Amino acid sequence: MILILHTHVNDYPPFVEIQAIMETDQTSKKVLIVEDDNIQQIILERFINQMGHTVIGSSSKGAQAIESALRIGAVDIILMDINLADEIDGIEAAKEINKHRDVKLVYITSSDDPNHRQRANQTNYVDYLKKPLSKENLQNAFLKAFPTTTS
Repeated sequence: MILILHTHVNDYPPFVEIQAIMETDQTSKKVLIVEDDNIQQIILERFINQMGHTVIGSSSKGAQAIESALRIGAVDIILMDINLADEIDGIEAAKEINKHRDVKLVYITSSDDPNHRQRANQTNYVDYLKKPLSKENLQNAFLKAFPTTTS
């Protein structure tokens, strides 16, 4: 947190106004969306754009997600659905991507399957979000992924 002190010397008596700002790494992030539902892809893309970040690719299949994540060198974070449109699910895709790249990962799923959560726990992820997703939940996931960069 940063505290900014504003001194108002033209007022009598002078006073100090304290403004607290939560400092996070707010630079624009490059996002890869892996989601097999087109409507969910559109919603995620809209949220990402409203948050000031850039969607640099999207995929509906696990194999495509792996290829995209490895081909596109500048991915900061992947939003990964678990149930995808091919035989490779989001967890398997994440495992393969993590073998080659160190990238932040947020799972997004509508599944209540405890097996998914157990398998996901074997990967290095930032957050595990349930659908329907809110912009606030996504913003909180980004804050977890990119916390304060100064001490």
